[in-house]
Amino acid sequence: MNEKSSAPAPGDAQIDAATASVTAAHPHRIKAWSRFDDVASASAAARQLALLDAFTDGTCDAPDFAHGWWKARRASQANGERIQGALGDLLDQVFMILEDYSVDPDLAEPGDLDDAGLQTAVTAVWAAFRRREADRTGR
Repeated sequence: MNEKSSAPAPGDAQIDAATASVTAAHPHRIKAWSRFDDVASASAAARQLALLDAFTDGTCDAPDFAHGWWKARRASQANGERIQGALGDLLDQVFMILEDYSVDPDLAEPGDLDDAGLQTAVTAVWAAFRRREADRTGR
């Protein structure tokens, strides 16, 4: 814009068109969520949450949960997804729980969680998170 009038300065239309073209060619790639309801349904983070649901309701067994979780976690990181706040804390807690679990019982070390121990630990952190979310949202 010209300082003395509200009329566009010469060349402003070309600059706006060029900016729009560059913006369209380089879409926003950062994916960051801090609330459960905001996670994009096609994201790897959504897959992690779906696995939590399936594992804690008994429709997914422990080895499938562990394999699926690690695959989704790697995809989330590769896709540049960033999980923050209480949601990030939940995923970090599950990560730490899985560090104490061996999918292959022959490779388990003393103190590692078995399938039932994994189920109990993951269910506890998932239930606590869901309670906090319900309190926060009133649902």
